[in-house]
Amino acid sequence: MTAPRYPLDLQSVSYSYLERPNRSILWLLERHVFRTAPAAAILDVGCGCGANARAIRERHPAVRILGVEPDRRAAELAADACERMFAGTLEEWLASNAAAERVDAVLLSDVLEHIADPVAWLRSMAARPELADATWIISVPNYAVWYNRLRTLAGRFEYAWSGLYDRTHLRFYTRDSIRGMLEYCGFEVVAGRATASLVQSAAPLLRRGFDSDVSTGDHLALLNSRSYRLYRRFIEPVEEAFCNLWKGLLGFQIVLVVRRRRP
Repeated sequence: MTAPRYPLDLQSVSYSYLERPNRSILWLLERHVFRTAPAAAILDVGCGCGANARAIRERHPAVRILGVEPDRRAAELAADACERMFAGTLEEWLASNAAAERVDAVLLSDVLEHIADPVAWLRSMAARPELADATWIISVPNYAVWYNRLRTLAGRFEYAWSGLYDRTHLRFYTRDSIRGMLEYCGFEVVAGRATASLVQSAAPLLRRGFDSDVSTGDHLALLNSRSYRLYRRFIEPVEEAFCNLWKGLLGFQIVLVVRRRRP
């Protein structure tokens, strides 16, 4: 009998994500980047399998996306969604000759919670001349989302393959704490949104229907699901509008637009 997989056994399963695009990221990019730069160059750090990149290019084919992703399998899947793909860490990319091009926007989609020293990491990125004038779109899971408050009250915490209880998260943020850290690092918060949390609260159960796809390396299987497409078209917009009425409580992810504060 095969023992069940355990999320904290990182050696047995290196990449466990079932990916989908972040609607709030696209909404903010369209309003704060693409209106003035329809052919913007975007640095997508930790782009995963390219779910966000695909959604961006579908609606804005002139946009140029440079993806940086350390997981080799994810980088392979993201390659056809990005104009250029760098399989490696951000530090390796910055040390390469490829890092010389100026970019209009930096996308950090659920990246900062994986960084042990996010202040030093952000400051080192912000100091790069090619990122000097960039608009940054940053999303992090909201640890203060309503269902986590209930679980904490009940004394429950179990690591999961992805989501709020992701087995690789090193840092946890609320709406106020992520804004405070970014301001401390020299950024000015320009705008913000929150992603929907109601259906997301059942994600560990819903994910089980895709476990076989993820185990065989198809981390984008959700995008081909008819049920997901119907949800994304008809339900998610209403759910997200509702969750944005109280972002700190109802938002699953906090998504911010920030720029470097000028001296």
